[in-house]
Amino acid sequence: MIKFRIDGKQYQLPEFISIEKYTKIYKVKDLFSDDYFAAKIVNIVSEAPLEDLLDGEFNEVQKLSYYVLSLIPQSKPKFIDRFTLNGVEYGFIPDWKDLTFAEFADLDTLSTKKADEILDNLHIIAAIMFRPITDINNNNIYKIEKYNIDTMKERAQLFKKELDIKYVLGAQFFFINFANKFLNSSPPYLMPNLSLWQKIKLIWMMRKFLGKTTDYKKLTDGSLSSTEFLKTILQNTKLSTKKS
Repeated sequence: MIKFRIDGKQYQLPEFISIEKYTKIYKVKDLFSDDYFAAKIVNIVSEAPLEDLLDGEFNEVQKLSYYVLSLIPQSKPKFIDRFTLNGVEYGFIPDWKDLTFAEFADLDTLSTKKADEILDNLHIIAAIMFRPITDINNNNIYKIEKYNIDTMKERAQLFKKELDIKYVLGAQFFFINFANKFLNSSPPYLMPNLSLWQKIKLIWMMRKFLGKTTDYKKLTDGSLSSTEFLKTILQNTKLSTKKS
């Protein structure tokens, strides 16, 4: 943990950036073009008064801000599917393509909001994706706690204050990477201007309807080709997203 002194008082920087601190950092107006950005992010994570930081030595404040930014995963954050927090081991949804209706509905509601609102709900999204591990077999395959909105809310508040943002960003990158790989194999004209969550939503719907069989014609009684069926699912996804 890095300690520093400003105006004769000692402060310290954290060893990781929590979801709450990350949200505040990225809500700084005009982020990287803000002349006071370095002082503001040090203020956010250390609670050192902004006025004192602005009066501090330029190189020192800049160095502190670089350290803070180094704690935030950059372009390709590593996906980590499990972690321990306060003695409890948590795991990412083992098979996210088999999300329950409640899980998917809540993620859908939270992930289709405006950017600032999504930032405000990151801790809730994390609490849905990561839950206490209830069992691990000999092959190291685990099961997690059944989705429950009450325990999710409690977990969300814990995550907001104490969970390293790297786990959330890693999960987000996992979704992006999987969605892109999956949909790259689909005809480009079927995927015009889809947001990340629309892509994930499309994959989820396809998994539910098509995952148990590779025989598209059997599933649709031969009335639709696989491409036409995909178009139908895509159209439903767009309509559902507009309603939310």
